[in-house]
Amino acid sequence: MVPPGDVPVPVLLAVDGRRLGQVEQHDTLAARNSRLAPGDLLTLRVRRSEITAGGDVYQEFRVPYQKWMRVLDALNWIAENAAPDLAFRWFCGSKMCGTCAVRMNGREVLACWEAVEPNMVIEPLRNLPVVRDLVVDRTRYEEKVASLQPWIERHEPYAGFPEPLTHKQMKNASKALDCISCMCCYSACPVIGLGNLTDFAGPAPLVQLGQTALDPRSNPQKVRRSIELTGIFNCVSCYKCEEACPAHIPIVSGVIEPLKAKAAQLNPEMARHPFALRDIVARRGRVDPGELVLRVQGLRGLRNLTRLWRLFARRKIDPIKTLLGIKTSAAGAAARLLGGGAGKP
Repeated sequence: MVPPGDVPVPVLLAVDGRRLGQVEQHDTLAARNSRLAPGDLLTLRVRRSEITAGGDVYQEFRVPYQKWMRVLDALNWIAENAAPDLAFRWFCGSKMCGTCAVRMNGREVLACWEAVEPNMVIEPLRNLPVVRDLVVDRTRYEEKVASLQPWIERHEPYAGFPEPLTHKQMKNASKALDCISCMCCYSACPVIGLGNLTDFAGPAPLVQLGQTALDPRSNPQKVRRSIELTGIFNCVSCYKCEEACPAHIPIVSGVIEPLKAKAAQLNPEMARHPFALRDIVARRGRVDPGELVLRVQGLRGLRNLTRLWRLFARRKIDPIKTLLGIKTSAAGAAARLLGGGAGKP
């Protein structure tokens, strides 16, 4: 059953700004508001920074519902009536500045744009140091963006106005320009959550870089230098960033993947792993993890005997098949589809 006022949409599409699954989960704006009447009490558990207590605590508030109430309205009510020391950011209140991003019930949202729910747990964004309560320190993101130098350096003289740019040339860069630097994607990224285990810059800095690096007017050598600082091939293309983005930017498909293609073109050494994987699949008709490790890491991949034994015990690697170069029946089809695995190492 779909609540009154909601129109069913295909599961695989996002229509009218709705995110995937909202209709099925009765989670649209109309559905949420139909469950509440003015004066109903909302329950908010807000993560608070309690330095004296030696850690964070969750403080519960009861907030009277008002029609079309947003998460930001609920936080403002708390600050005005219950906890004047509650720290949270907002500026425009209209989905333009991105400063009010928080996590509500485990997902990243803009407080100024997200409808309230009867029960909510409000937390600061992940993967960034917390200054106080819901306020995070954006310095790490801002310094990374600055290091990438996300501006255009022309490799050809200015052609005059208007410049002969086609939609096809600018489609990815123009989508990246919708970014409001809310950091929702950065919080949702599981690779950033690994900390210092990778050098991945994160989706938010890559979107900022994509605004100019995907512009055909930008100097390829300058683009190469910037992309080399991103660790872009540590992105696992999980699409969590796209799911969280309130501006509906195709972060993986429209920004990161095109940047990966540029990186592979401008500095093939950065793309050693994907080139090796492509070549192995094209020749063998399957993924051979053993050969992939040797191709990417060389003899260094043999040093961790404990890890190798674990992979062997779980049948993740097969030294015999690797050494003999055994193919599957799909090798011919894979070679045709992948162009014979032609590519640089």
